[in-house]
Amino acid sequence: MKTVLSRAGQAAGCMLLSLLSAPQAQAFEGGVSPFPVGSTGEYVAGLPPIPGLFVLEQVHHTTSSGLYDNHGDKRPIPFKLSATSATTRLLASYDMTVLGARLYSQLVIPAVSLRTDVAGHGERHSGVANITVSPAVLRWSLTDKTYAVAGLDIALPNGSYDPHRPSVSTGYTSVQPVLGIRHTDPSGLDIGLINRLMVNRENSTTHYRSGSGYVGEFTAGWNVGPWKMGMVGSYLHQFTDDKQGGATIQNNRARSFALGPSLNYNAGPFSVSLSYQRGLYAANTTKNNVLGIGIAIPLWIKH
Repeated sequence: MKTVLSRAGQAAGCMLLSLLSAPQAQAFEGGVSPFPVGSTGEYVAGLPPIPGLFVLEQVHHTTSSGLYDNHGDKRPIPFKLSATSATTRLLASYDMTVLGARLYSQLVIPAVSLRTDVAGHGERHSGVANITVSPAVLRWSLTDKTYAVAGLDIALPNGSYDPHRPSVSTGYTSVQPVLGIRHTDPSGLDIGLINRLMVNRENSTTHYRSGSGYVGEFTAGWNVGPWKMGMVGSYLHQFTDDKQGGATIQNNRARSFALGPSLNYNAGPFSVSLSYQRGLYAANTTKNNVLGIGIAIPLWIKH
């Protein structure tokens, strides 16, 4: 969605874009990660063991008040970010097995409203972020309480991307293999970890290639009846450099860590989750605080 700006507004927008996209400001093109780190929350490796069609609705509110350099120090640039997202995740669980695992596929559609403010100059952008498809996800039952998952997510270069302004989406494809494990005791320990590799393609419009990275997300807590109280966290580590027109951008790899409490209620037919992650460390990116709420509902179950 484009906004008609006055000449003064255009100058402010250009200043904002130059600050956000400068090589020493933020890693990943435009400072936008191809995966919203910290968005999974309680639903780490969350795959129901029965065939059917399921929907997970999640709303997140993210805030940040600083940009951080390669050493993790806050830059002397007045900066604020506020983003609200509503994400629909449709998950199909098939009544079949592949390689001894139950087969799933999913579609993830996020809508985002973003506001940034740099040195008193604000910018808004709203629209659909990158849609993600997962053609095949596998779930292996290791014990009656523990299972492993593996799959491939593909973040498509769609959505409300605009190369001339801070945007809610990226203009390139990101291929993301995932591997996770979850142990769930209905009357005790519940712990899960999902590992994600982000392999990013070059943006054909800007000829910028964001570096590859690793994202780890985890949940840990204790089930008491229908309630689970615990913690959620996320870690980002970019391990290859960004490139612009084939030239490497040095000392600009993103790193971040966030941690916070979570509360989950399992009502049987549906479950509700509330979580908060506070940004504890950031380098070459923003230190984000993420408040999230999610509700998982079966749309159809095969009996």
